[in-house]
Amino acid sequence: MDTSSPPQTAEEYMILVRQLAAITSKAMDYIESHPPIEARALERIAQNVETIACLRGDSGIYETTRPAGLADYQKELYAIEDQLRSRLLGLGYTYPAR
Repeated sequence: MDTSSPPQTAEEYMILVRQLAAITSKAMDYIESHPPIEARALERIAQNVETIACLRGDSGIYETTRPAGLADYQKELYAIEDQLRSRLLGLGYTYPAR
């Protein structure tokens, strides 16, 4: 995959999302094992979770980068997002009021 262009296939896109999710989860492992958990660290993790939500398609902001066939992966994309968000909240993060 060329790093100067977005993923060209749904499979490449999913590799990107899965890798970002794995990095985010690993970061949560780290902050969990090094208390106290700082609010700033949780804010950074939340940014990754929200990026995954955007890549899933929650805002349409990444619509032009989404390859054909990604709809077949929506269930997995939601599951990744939900699992990370649940874990983030479990670590004590509170989303700002909108």
